[in-house]
Amino acid sequence: DRVMGVLRFGAYADCVNVPAHQVRRIPPEWSFEQGAAFLVQSLTVFYALRELGAVRKGNAVLVHSAAGGCGLQAIEICQRLGVQVVGTVGSASKVKVILERFPSLRAEQIVVRGRDFESQLRAALSAVGSPDGFSVVLDAVLGDFFRPGYACLRPGGRYIVYGAASMTPQQDRLGPIGWLKLGWKWLRRPWLDVLQLPGENKSVMGFNLIHCFNDAPLLSALLEELQ
Repeated sequence: DRVMGVLRFGAYADCVNVPAHQVRRIPPEWSFEQGAAFLVQSLTVFYALRELGAVRKGNAVLVHSAAGGCGLQAIEICQRLGVQVVGTVGSASKVKVILERFPSLRAEQIVVRGRDFESQLRAALSAVGSPDGFSVVLDAVLGDFFRPGYACLRPGGRYIVYGAASMTPQQDRLGPIGWLKLGWKWLRRPWLDVLQLPGENKSVMGFNLIHCFNDAPLLSALLEELQ
């Protein structure tokens, strides 16, 4: 059988030994490349949206880094679930990529992250008909963009963190200046007072997909529903 599978680590190899419950048949119309690219990104955002976010039809979801692998899959899944999407990108050139991939989206739904980020998000919320705020935020960026996104959560909303690209060095060797910049970002990383969460009726969650491998029934159920 032509199959695709997921592993904790070690998938960049010619031969891999994968537990049977972590393997699925590749649909006949898919290539091996599509199968290889599908599971990790798709499972990541599906777990966030379905298991943690409990997203429902008609909700509004904010997807950071919408032009990336996880971002594109998140938009696809949201559209299948009947969810309104607002995506963010770091440069204007990526807006065209998303709109070409998803012709049903409008330019107002894609935000190029700027200085007045919260105002940009609120304008996008109005454009998708959800002025009350986002039900779910998927964030793998953090940094200065956390606070505005959190402010735009509706009561009962869930802010889900699965990465921190703003803290990820862009070079293999940082050097003294690079370490100082990274240290400054660390000191300025976002904080929350958990005593305020009950009054605000908001949740902040974080996850790493690796932990799903310890729960075979959950992983199998996610794979089945995802496909």
